[in-house]
Amino acid sequence: MKKLLSMVMTVIFSVTMLLPNFAFAADSPALSTTDKMGKVEIMLYGVQQNGSLIQRMDAIENDVYGIATSDPVLDRITRMYDYLVGIPENGEASFATKLNVVEWRLKESMSGEPARSRIEEAETMLNGSPVQGAMAIRLENLLKLTAYADGIVPVQVVTLPKDSLLKIEFIEEFNSRNNKAGDEVKFRAADNLYVNDVLVLPKGATGVGKIKKVRRPGAFGRDARIDIEFTYVYGIDGSKIPIYVGELAEQEAKTIAAGVGASVAGIIAFGPFGAIGGAFIKGKQVVIPAGTLSVVQTAEDREIQGAIYQG
Repeated sequence: MKKLLSMVMTVIFSVTMLLPNFAFAADSPALSTTDKMGKVEIMLYGVQQNGSLIQRMDAIENDVYGIATSDPVLDRITRMYDYLVGIPENGEASFATKLNVVEWRLKESMSGEPARSRIEEAETMLNGSPVQGAMAIRLENLLKLTAYADGIVPVQVVTLPKDSLLKIEFIEEFNSRNNKAGDEVKFRAADNLYVNDVLVLPKGATGVGKIKKVRRPGAFGRDARIDIEFTYVYGIDGSKIPIYVGELAEQEAKTIAAGVGASVAGIIAFGPFGAIGGAFIKGKQVVIPAGTLSVVQTAEDREIQGAIYQG
């Protein structure tokens, strides 16, 4: 076990030391050390932890590597952030890609939950109970059990073209009676999205949006309306893919709804100014149930590390 841990640490250090920049940085401004620590903890545990930076970093390294290092704490935080969030430039799959691939191979979905709970769930599905030890090693073992016998995920950096269409599913109900501007809108990818045979957006990938404006029912029979701003959806490598509703997405949703019946299929088309579709107007209020489908499109060309599909 010590030899295996040493090998894992050597690989992690050699990869991260070669990566002064990483793909996720393109999605956000330069982060402070405390911001990086917070993002690492949220990715691993779902919430930020308490204590000094050194105490927190010791706990993280023990959980991820199986051993705490003695380097300067700022270096340790940056290295861990790069390892968990960054995309290696040596053609290997990132930690985030590996974890997303494992979950997708098991469930054909991607939960977006904290890494620790996702690893434990995968181990329980395969072994009946979670396994103890370093998350880095446990993830490698999960890869070997999910159709990657050598533990290597074949990946390729591809360009996801602007205006690629993606069907989405709303996770929670929202309506014009109870919701207000600024409320979060939760949704996930309803289908897998490929670039050729490279999986870039798995079914279940979570997305982020918010309500921009709610118009209440008015006089003379005016119906309510909800304006939604779609911002991004997470790719299989953990990067943020900007999305929006343009003419292509609106027309695709209308076409699907017309083909099978919106009231049956639960398809709603969003135009530039809000929700469209009489099936979702109830008593002049807009009610969009959980499970309702719609369509969005990518806002720009975006390079992404995708997984090469293997049946």
